[in-house]
Amino acid sequence: MAYFTYPYGGYSALGIVATVILFLIFVRKSAENTDQLNYVNALITINENEIKASQHDFSNFDDGKSYINAAHPFSYDMDIFGKGSFFQFFNRTVTKKGEEALVIKLLNGIENPEQSAEAIDELTTKKEWFQGYLAHGSNLEKEATEISLTELSTQVFTAKPWINVFRWVLPFLAFSITALYYFSLIAGLEFVFGAVLILIPVRQKLKATNALHKSLSKVGKRVQAMRNQLTNMEKETFTSDLLKNYATVLFHQEKNAKQGLSELSKLVKEAEFRDNVLVAVVLNFFLAWDLRLIWNFKKWQNNYASEVENWEEIVYQMEALISGANFRYNFKSHTGIPTLYNETNGEIELTALGHPIIPLKKLVTNNFSLAASEQFAIVTGPNMAGKSTFLRSIGVNLMLARAGFHVMAKKFTFPNMKLYSSMRTSDDLKDETSYFHAELLRLRFIVDAIERKEKVFIILDEILKGTNSKDKEEGSAKFLQKLNQLEARGIIATHDLSLTQLANVYTSIVNKYFDTTIAGDEISFDYCIRNGVAQNMNASFLLRKMGLIDS
Repeated sequence: MAYFTYPYGGYSALGIVATVILFLIFVRKSAENTDQLNYVNALITINENEIKASQHDFSNFDDGKSYINAAHPFSYDMDIFGKGSFFQFFNRTVTKKGEEALVIKLLNGIENPEQSAEAIDELTTKKEWFQGYLAHGSNLEKEATEISLTELSTQVFTAKPWINVFRWVLPFLAFSITALYYFSLIAGLEFVFGAVLILIPVRQKLKATNALHKSLSKVGKRVQAMRNQLTNMEKETFTSDLLKNYATVLFHQEKNAKQGLSELSKLVKEAEFRDNVLVAVVLNFFLAWDLRLIWNFKKWQNNYASEVENWEEIVYQMEALISGANFRYNFKSHTGIPTLYNETNGEIELTALGHPIIPLKKLVTNNFSLAASEQFAIVTGPNMAGKSTFLRSIGVNLMLARAGFHVMAKKFTFPNMKLYSSMRTSDDLKDETSYFHAELLRLRFIVDAIERKEKVFIILDEILKGTNSKDKEEGSAKFLQKLNQLEARGIIATHDLSLTQLANVYTSIVNKYFDTTIAGDEISFDYCIRNGVAQNMNASFLLRKMGLIDS
């Protein structure tokens, strides 16, 4: 009787194993070299972008246009998002989650802004360090297909007890039949038959392992980046309370981030070996690779799933803080730490206030104050004199202060109040909303917040633009009187000089103005705010200057 047999001897099997081992060594070394090259290139890109930013070119930074929301209490009016926006100027985050962390800070403020500003002051002295931190994360693509480590840690993968048994038994059997084959104690066909039987339990979990492999492949770069970032953090000594708290959570807990990410990184690398079919077959035969992967991942989940969200949150919050530190570093002599207090009726005092995105060579700063007894400032002035820019300077800097960042001012003492504004409205054909109706809805939105007893600071620019002059004057005056009765605080810019008469009736209302100088055919502005009411207007002059009306 004849049998189909493979040649006796195990040299071919040993050759395959040796080849696989050498292949894995070369793959790992190549990956390490690639990571280092990417890191250096990222640092170069970061500094090239900063050089462009110093020339007022922010085009390489994300503008946050996806966050534009006309219904937000202030972000649309303040030009926070979009091309050429404040966000594009300020943002230095390198991951989608880091960007989201920064957006949330800016739009909602934080509970302890003083602690954040202290941390940013410390980071400002560590420019090389924080650029390295960003460089480690900057090679990650901001794709919607990415999953967070938090999502990975909560995914359901079943690892029944039989897996733990088979992950030890199967390798023993595999090495046993390989030894038998090597010493010519069994034929090749018998070896193949035994190998198939050994791989059957692995095949049973193939679907689950493929799903796990897919998830691990999506977080591989994120894990490596976080490991590098946290390695840098662990080596650095921090003195500010916030950064010390972060270090405690990451490095000084029983289940710390360094250990957890190291174990997860190992799992990611083990999953990557499955990308090569030949390697996967050999590893599953000799080591029950897939069963080990599932079992070890489930063990990792049990140990660290409850901690991962905190780790990720800190890593992304650091990106937001670094955006603030970069701003502080670039404009240190023009920025300061704001002082926010809880009382709504305290003094407002702003010294050398400017708008952050105006180039320094063109920036004109202003001083502004409201006494504790003063609720509203009415700002008048000619066209192009700087009224709207000044309003946005207050708004943007109040946003920065509440988010825990430095402000473009030498002194910024302000109640910790939410910002609400009405500076630009538009009609909406889809919702059949006219321009005037849209503006009324916006003002109703602001009053609702006040009546809910929210602590708000209001910024208004030329309200009731959608009606005639007489109606506008009366409506604006009555609306401002209502705000005064509600004890609201804020500032309004207007061309209606009649509105300034309210300061003669209410001591809680004060007048401020911007001026212009017309000399012959030339017009000039100093963009400085003053106490009082504007006397010079320039609409007719500008119309004549542009040839739109006769002299």
